[in-house]
Amino acid sequence: MKSYILSAILLISLSIENSCSQTVKFDLPAQKGKTLYLVACKGINRDTVFSGKIDEKGILIFTPAKNKPLSSGVVSLFIKPDINYDFIYSEKENTTLHSDGEYIHAQNTHFHNSPENDFMTSKFSEQMERMNKIMFLNQGMQLYKPDEKLYSFLQEEKSKLEQQQSVFETMLQQESKNLYSARLLTLQGLMNNHVGRLQVTSDTAEYARIREHVLQKLDTETLYHSGMWFPIINGMLELYYKESPYYGRFGSDIVSLLQKTQSQEVFLALANDAATICNQYSWNIDEAALSKYLSLSGRVINPQGKLKQMLIIYKLQPGMPAPALAGASLNRKGNGTLLMFYETGCNSCDNEINQLIGNYPVLKDKGIEMISISSDNDKTIYENNAKRFPWKNKLCDFKGLQGENFKNYGVMGTPTIYMIDKNGVIQGKYASLAEILQ
Repeated sequence: MKSYILSAILLISLSIENSCSQTVKFDLPAQKGKTLYLVACKGINRDTVFSGKIDEKGILIFTPAKNKPLSSGVVSLFIKPDINYDFIYSEKENTTLHSDGEYIHAQNTHFHNSPENDFMTSKFSEQMERMNKIMFLNQGMQLYKPDEKLYSFLQEEKSKLEQQQSVFETMLQQESKNLYSARLLTLQGLMNNHVGRLQVTSDTAEYARIREHVLQKLDTETLYHSGMWFPIINGMLELYYKESPYYGRFGSDIVSLLQKTQSQEVFLALANDAATICNQYSWNIDEAALSKYLSLSGRVINPQGKLKQMLIIYKLQPGMPAPALAGASLNRKGNGTLLMFYETGCNSCDNEINQLIGNYPVLKDKGIEMISISSDNDKTIYENNAKRFPWKNKLCDFKGLQGENFKNYGVMGTPTIYMIDKNGVIQGKYASLAEILQ
C-alpha cells in the first residue's frame, strides 16, 4: 500500500514538473557546432529569449526559465548567417523540431508531439489557397458589369468559396479554445478578408462591416505574440483617417479593445502604441478619449514615457487649469495666451511658425499673447530661428522633449498648440493654427 502511494506521489510530482517546464528539443544534425537564437514576437518588438550552441549530435534543448515563462505564440529560429524559420511555441507541449537540411524550411522540417504546428501546417495552405481564389474572383468581377454572364459566374464561385471559408472559420473558433494555431489562423483571416480590404475599398457600408468585425473578433493577446501586430493595427488606421467616416473614433475604439485585454503586458503595449499613433497624426480627440480611459482604468501603475504623458494629458483637457510656465507668465489680460510648442527644422513646425508670424498682427489685435516654446538642443540653431519671431516671449531650456514645460503640458511631439484664456483655463489643444482661426 505504501509503495502504491509513493508511486502515485511520484507520478503526480513528475506531471507537475513537466507541465511547468515545457521544452523544445532542436534536432538539427546539419547545424552542429553553430549557435541558435530563439526570438519571440511581442507586439512590434522581437525579444531574444534563448541562445545556445548546438552540440556535436545536432541537439540543443530550450527550457524557459521559471521566472521568465514564455507565452504560446510565434517564435523564430535564427542561425547565422541566413537561417530564419518561424514556428509556434506552445507552453503546453514538449516538442521536438527536426531538420537535417543545410537550410531549414517547411519542406524539410518535421515536428514530434506538436499538435499546434501540425494543425498550422495542415490548415494554413488550405486557407491561403481559398483566400487567394476569393481575391482573384473579386478582381475579376471588377472587369465586368453586374448584368454580364461572366460576372454572375464569378460571383457564384466567390459565394461558394466564402461559404467554405465560413465553415472553416467556425471550425477554427471551436479549436481556438485549445490551440493557439487556430487563433492565429483566425487572425490571418481577419487580416486578409477584412483589414486588408480597407486598402481597396471606399464603400461606407464596407467600412462599417469591417470595423464591427474587427472590434468584435480581434484577440489582442493572440495578436501580441503573432508577428502580425504592426500590419493589423497599421491596416486598421484606414478606418480613422480624416476622409474616413470614423475619423475621431480611433481613441474610443482602442478603449473598447483595451477593456477586453486581460494580459497587463499586452494592455500596456497596445496603450503605448495607440498613444504614439494619436501623437503621430495629431488626433487630439482620440488622445483625449484614450488618456481619460487610461487615467481612470487603474491599470497604469508607475507609468513611464508616453503613458506617463497620457496621464498628464487627461489633466489638460478643455476647462482644466493650465500648468504654470517655466520662464514666462500666462497672459491674465485680454483674450489669453497661445502656447506654441515646436522644434526648429520640423517641416510641420516651420509651416505653423510661418503661419503664426503672418497672423501675429491679427492675434495681437484680438488681445492674444504668443509664447513659443522650443525643444531645440542646439543654442545657435534655436537663436538663429527664434530671432525672426515678432513676439516677446520665446522659451527654450535646451532639454528637448524632456524640458519642464514639455513635460508639464504632456507634449510628446511637435507642433502642439494650446489656447489658454485670461483666467488660466485651457480652451483647447490643436495641431495647427487653422483649427483656431476657423
